[in-house]
Amino acid sequence: MKKEFRKKVINLRKEKDKDFIKHNSDIITDKLLNLDCIKNAKNIMLYLDFNNEVSTYSLIKKLLNLGKIVSSPITLKEERKLIPSQITDLKNGIQYGAYNIREPKPECSPAINIKDLDVVIVPAVAYDKNCYRLGYGGGFYDRFLENLRKDAVTIGIAFDLQIFDEVPKEPHDAQLDYIVTESRILTPNKK
Repeated sequence: MKKEFRKKVINLRKEKDKDFIKHNSDIITDKLLNLDCIKNAKNIMLYLDFNNEVSTYSLIKKLLNLGKIVSSPITLKEERKLIPSQITDLKNGIQYGAYNIREPKPECSPAINIKDLDVVIVPAVAYDKNCYRLGYGGGFYDRFLENLRKDAVTIGIAFDLQIFDEVPKEPHDAQLDYIVTESRILTPNKK
């Protein structure tokens, strides 16, 4: 069920043109920059987008201009692990890594201790209205998020077309603190 659902949502996202991606990514970027947790954070990890995800390029540039320490994960495929690595050069310090996803070059990107992260902005295929994410199926982010500081803030960013009443989930699937789309900011109903 998860596999079919993922495929359906990825195809919906792939149908969107560059103008849709840029316009809505810019709106999402502005909303993020207005969140107190972003304003107050020193150390922020986020993904480098691919495959028509919400674009993070402008967000990264703006965060760097604000003096934030910005990192993105390097994926260790065999170990099934993410290593937060500081983005020091957005133009020349990025390479294609595991799964053909862009990541910082290790030689110019110091590793960041996971316990130093104040905010983590995560990718996903889909989210539900209670801030659960459906990832790409590798479990990399679910394992990573379990090891954050308790006060670290987790944010999913997505287009409205990726938000559903429910997504297929299992007990280990992460619930985030916020989901930000072009039209709304969702927070979970924690029991």
